[in-house]
Amino acid sequence: MKNNGGKIKGFIILIGVIILIGGYVLFQDSSESGVVNYYAYVANTEDGTISVIDTAIDEVIEVIKVDEKISDGLAVNPVNGEIYSANYTGGILIIIDSETAEITRKVDLNRNLHGVDISPDGKYLYLTSGALEEGEEFNYIMIYDTQKQEVVKEIQSNSKSPSHISFSQDGKYAFVSNVMSNDMSILDTEKQEIIKTIPVGKVPNEGKPSMDGKMLYVASLMDHVLSVVDIEKGEEVNRIPAGRGTHGVAVAEDDQYVWTANRNSEDVTVIELSTNEVIKTIKTGDMPNHVFQVPNSNKMYVSNLESADIAVVDMETYEIIKKIDVGSKPHEIGFLAK
Repeated sequence: MKNNGGKIKGFIILIGVIILIGGYVLFQDSSESGVVNYYAYVANTEDGTISVIDTAIDEVIEVIKVDEKISDGLAVNPVNGEIYSANYTGGILIIIDSETAEITRKVDLNRNLHGVDISPDGKYLYLTSGALEEGEEFNYIMIYDTQKQEVVKEIQSNSKSPSHISFSQDGKYAFVSNVMSNDMSILDTEKQEIIKTIPVGKVPNEGKPSMDGKMLYVASLMDHVLSVVDIEKGEEVNRIPAGRGTHGVAVAEDDQYVWTANRNSEDVTVIELSTNEVIKTIKTGDMPNHVFQVPNSNKMYVSNLESADIAVVDMETYEIIKKIDVGSKPHEIGFLAK
């Protein structure tokens, strides 16, 4: 009889190598495989919570209790993973560790806090004191250094009631919507000062820049339009009719479409930028509030204020593929790679 021990031993080694390779492929993390998953953080203003959604499965996996009530704005730091919320009328900035879901710091800013947004590099948090009323106390923009953990600049705006903030892709400019003076402020983020103020539609709640940084798209609540601003010219160049009560806006990552959330008509409008025409209107829930694209995906998340849920919309078919129940009065959504 032949001795097959060598062949058997070689076969066993081969099987072991296959198992090791298979195990590596199966269990390597998302950064190694090239697939990045995102968690979404939803500000539920009325019950003072943040719903944490795993966007891979579109399900709430955790609820973080922050305060009795919280501000409309919410930001997530892409560098250190901190979550930034605020007590709307109490003037308290609340900082949360996304890993432990624990509040790590509270900072008294002694201002009304509405908008909470972060620069793309995670270094500066921009906060606004706006409300749907006039008064000097509502006209402030505060810049908080996330490394020094302190306010490094407070700007008293000549515009009235700054609310939401967005940033150019390169982080050089911040765009602030002023709901009571019906204009947009453009800030130079290096100088940390306002360099332009541009009249737009009535009650501009939110503005988002195009991916190439040339245009700014503004949701004008009372005019029911999307105001189109040429950033270099510093002027409004077009108004596109959207749904009634245009409140939230998102620019698709491909820079070909803008989506608006329309509170009063309870729908979302999709506008093709090559023609500036509405190509789709989608009923999403009770009082659509804000709209955000899940990063690197074909899904749009829409926060519905009154039905207390997130509508998940397929950006190719325009179908609602899921509704995610969250807390009371959901507003802004932040995303963090996990």
